[in-house]
Amino acid sequence: MPISIDSEGEPMTDHAPPDVAMLARLYGRQVFQAAYRVLGHASQAEDLQQDVFLRVLERPTGPVDSWPAYLVTLTARMAIDRLRRAQRWRRLLPSWRAAAPAAFDSTEQSAIQHERSRQLRDALGRLKPREAECFTLRHVQGLEIAEIARATGMNSNHVSVCLHRAVRALEARLGETDPTTPEVL
Repeated sequence: MPISIDSEGEPMTDHAPPDVAMLARLYGRQVFQAAYRVLGHASQAEDLQQDVFLRVLERPTGPVDSWPAYLVTLTARMAIDRLRRAQRWRRLLPSWRAAAPAAFDSTEQSAIQHERSRQLRDALGRLKPREAECFTLRHVQGLEIAEIARATGMNSNHVSVCLHRAVRALEARLGETDPTTPEVL
C-alpha cells in the first residue's frame, strides 16, 4: 500500500501499514549513516540497514509521528545491541578466533583514530541501554535533547541525566584526557 507524502516530504501518519519500500527509498541513506556512525564499518552498516527495514516490515508499528526520528532511533538501538553481542562473543571466543580482519591506512593518524573509535564503541556497549541510546543520538547522530526526548518517549530531564551519566561513565572508561570524549552539553 503506497504511503501518502505531506508537503514536507514526510509520510502521512494513518493506521495503514507503512510501505517499507517507500520508507527505504526516502530514509535509507539516513539509516545507513546512523548505523555507520555507531558501528564504524560500511558492510555492518549495510547489514543493519536491511535489518531495520526488515523489522519495520515484520513488526508493524502504530502511528508514527516522524519516520526519520523513529528509524534513526531504531537504528541506534539495534546498532548498540549489535556492539554488545560482538563484545559477548569476543569474551567467549579465544582472542585469535575473534580477531576480525581490519583494513588500516598506512598513516599513523589513521591507526590512532581507528583505535579510539574502537575503544569508544566498546565503551558504548558497556553503558546502560538508555544511556548508550541517549549518548548515541546526541553525540553521534547530532539530535537535540528535545528531539531525543520525543524519539525515545522520555522527558527532557531524564534525557539530560542519561547523557550526563553516559559521559561520566565514558570518561571513566576512556580516560578524561581522551580527545574523543565529548564535552558535557
